[in-house]
Amino acid sequence: MQLAQNVKGISKLAMILLLIIFFLLGAVFSYIWTMGFYAPQEFKLPSQTNLTIEDVQFYAENATVFDVTVLNPSYSPSDAKIERIKVSTNDGKVYLITSASPTLPLTLAPGETQTIKGFWDWGNYTGQTVEVSVIIAEGSWPSVQAETAFMNLTVTSVNFEPSVTVTRFNVTVESMRSPISVDISKIFVNGAEVVNVTPTLPYTLNPNASITFTLHRDWTDLQNKTVSVAVQTKQGYVAYKTVSAPQVKLNVSNIAFFNTTATSFYFNVTIQNSATPSAKLDINLITVHVEGQNITISGVFPSLSPPLTLEPNASVLLMCPWNWNDYQGKNVTVTVYTVQGFKASSTEITVPSIP
Repeated sequence: MQLAQNVKGISKLAMILLLIIFFLLGAVFSYIWTMGFYAPQEFKLPSQTNLTIEDVQFYAENATVFDVTVLNPSYSPSDAKIERIKVSTNDGKVYLITSASPTLPLTLAPGETQTIKGFWDWGNYTGQTVEVSVIIAEGSWPSVQAETAFMNLTVTSVNFEPSVTVTRFNVTVESMRSPISVDISKIFVNGAEVVNVTPTLPYTLNPNASITFTLHRDWTDLQNKTVSVAVQTKQGYVAYKTVSAPQVKLNVSNIAFFNTTATSFYFNVTIQNSATPSAKLDINLITVHVEGQNITISGVFPSLSPPLTLEPNASVLLMCPWNWNDYQGKNVTVTVYTVQGFKASSTEITVPSIP
């Protein structure tokens, strides 16, 4: 009787164990079948190289380079050959970067990561969002949006002072809210470098600071023209400003020759100041050019010592003593000079003959 009960208990235990085994086997086979159906869809590996951009960095300290970190994933089926880097800017321009370190083209094996330093002058796009793409020989081209470092280098003013001088003018530069100091290294006027600058270059401009440079350059040739000033830094930034230079115009006219006696000779000349914008000028010299020589006129009335100030939009009649008896019938040109460095000449006129 006891034996029968033991056998019966063992049979129930065996049945339970068998049921558990069958349940586990069923679950395993069900999982295998399910994965066999869905796994190819879910975990399908790419058939081509699928390069990714891990990071893009622009540094305020140097606006001529930027870093791009790329990864050729370990599941990639082949090497990735990087040929170029492309940058698209908000103004619709596209820049193809071929100069880089390490040099391009560059090959990355599956699972390999590389930071590439691209050489591109991005100083005109500070604080802007650009699109960076890595172009590979075969496979998909990854692209990411990145923001360039902020820099606020500004040419705030270009000041010509015709009432002071034509031999120099001032340029003011500031760096409000800029993150770093910059070293101003060169200043250009209409594309030509000005080498005589005060204070001397290079000059370190700190954040939230300004500086006024004096450019020792005669600007006679710039009068009434568009003037483009470019300020360049060692860090690769360039600030621009375009202005119109004033026009200083002295009209020399109404030249008339007189002789009151056999030994008293003089001529009159009218000088008009028509500077734009208005500026007063100081006349300090009158000359006559005749037969290849320049003759300085002394004893002018009103006196030119001290220099005679000619107000804006004003004119003056000068009496100039000069013995023109020996130059009858000759062609002469009268030239007026100012303290500020401006000069103007009359049209050529013939000295009359004494009746």
